[in-house]
Amino acid sequence: MTTALLMGATPALAGPLDDPHVGALGFSGPTTGDLTAVYWNPAALGMLQGNQFMFGASLRATSVTVDRAPIDPMTGQPGGTSSFPSASGHGLEQPIAWPPGPGGFLGVGAGVARRFALAIATYTPFSQKLSFEVTTPTRYHLVSVDSRQLALVSGLAIELTDSLQVGVAPGLLFSYGHLVFDEDTALGSASCATGPCVVENPEAAARYDLATEGTQAPSYFVAGGIHFRRGAWEAGLAYASAPLGSGGTVKLALERSQVTPPSNVTTSGLCSTIGPSPCVSGEMRYHLPDLFTAGVTWHATRHLDAVGIVRWVRYGSYDQITIRLVGPSGDTLLGKTLPDQLVLYRGFQDSWDMRARLVHAPWTWFRWSGTLRLETSAVPEANVNAAAVDGPKLEPALATEFTLGRHLRIAAGYALAWMFPVTVNNSTFNPAAATACAQAAGDLSLPACQTRLAGQARPTAAGSYKMLQQTLGLMTTVNF
Repeated sequence: MTTALLMGATPALAGPLDDPHVGALGFSGPTTGDLTAVYWNPAALGMLQGNQFMFGASLRATSVTVDRAPIDPMTGQPGGTSSFPSASGHGLEQPIAWPPGPGGFLGVGAGVARRFALAIATYTPFSQKLSFEVTTPTRYHLVSVDSRQLALVSGLAIELTDSLQVGVAPGLLFSYGHLVFDEDTALGSASCATGPCVVENPEAAARYDLATEGTQAPSYFVAGGIHFRRGAWEAGLAYASAPLGSGGTVKLALERSQVTPPSNVTTSGLCSTIGPSPCVSGEMRYHLPDLFTAGVTWHATRHLDAVGIVRWVRYGSYDQITIRLVGPSGDTLLGKTLPDQLVLYRGFQDSWDMRARLVHAPWTWFRWSGTLRLETSAVPEANVNAAAVDGPKLEPALATEFTLGRHLRIAAGYALAWMFPVTVNNSTFNPAAATACAQAAGDLSLPACQTRLAGQARPTAAGSYKMLQQTLGLMTTVNF
């Protein structure tokens, strides 16, 4: 899943991390002494002089194309003649939304007594928004998702020596989410004359529309780092934790949720006889990664800087999303006919994000930068599906900054992220397991039910995947 402050790249609720737009404008990083250091490296706050206010906003448009391989209608496996239309997914993230973000940054800070710096900021470190227009090929993995985590952070940096600074930035993480997908109930599977029916039958699919409502209890995390400078060189090293006290787990209360039974079930809905919809609530759990960031800046000349940034995103623990639901009192569908406990398999792996940047300042009032970012995939090829589209990515970015007077700077930038197309031949998802487990009445001693328990008893995701992402950002800095 890509994410950086105001253009850049990082999991969200369904897919890998989208970089929090924080600093991808092309000037911020772990050695930059501005307020975006609360995200990149809190120690770099120590270079703040006087008071500073920053406000940023960005637009990010994501386009995903899914071309599923034809399947055998009897086995559900690739290689048959039952084909699917091409599915296109789109998402537009912008800061003018409620809950706030993503795509926004707001911060204020000050240097104190030469040795200290204080700051407070809010931004969106992780987010994902994607909706498919044609859902037939993707619906068992994803129909739509809108997920974001809003961070409220305070930062403190201390200058230990003229060359060495340390910093810490504890914060609160407020999470929101809306996820829609279909679940194969395996109802009517015995109607196939020649054997088990594992064809993707729309009449046997239940629609799960799961969403949070209002303010969620926050998670807690902390970031810390060091910053060293000598001569023409600067170096920074930082760490940002996953949510503390919960093993990195985020818990979402699903108070605004609906479950629509399959069309072959003789009821119009779970809420139809007991009152207004929604009448389903529950809880969703998933992991967020911790991050290690390192950066080096070489002030080659008075007008030219060369910057290198490397991030290690530890996605390895983000293996699944677990969902537990509670329906109306006396309901006989949810928990029996319709699953009330679901697992969405993810199986992510750690990824690396590497950036090379040149910053040229030909005049005191103007500078520009060019950045090239390469990111490895957070999703192994076999695990790629419509809800977790990822592969190696290449992202060039350009940015400019103008200084107006003594106190105001305005920066703007554009980034284009292109994912190398991914072809999935051996998908980890096994559609036959759902039917086999249902026919065995959910006996967990059977491999099919263990597969379903792991979240892998879903239609195969074999096929080809493409993704393109464009980000446009604007950042205003006021020194006073």
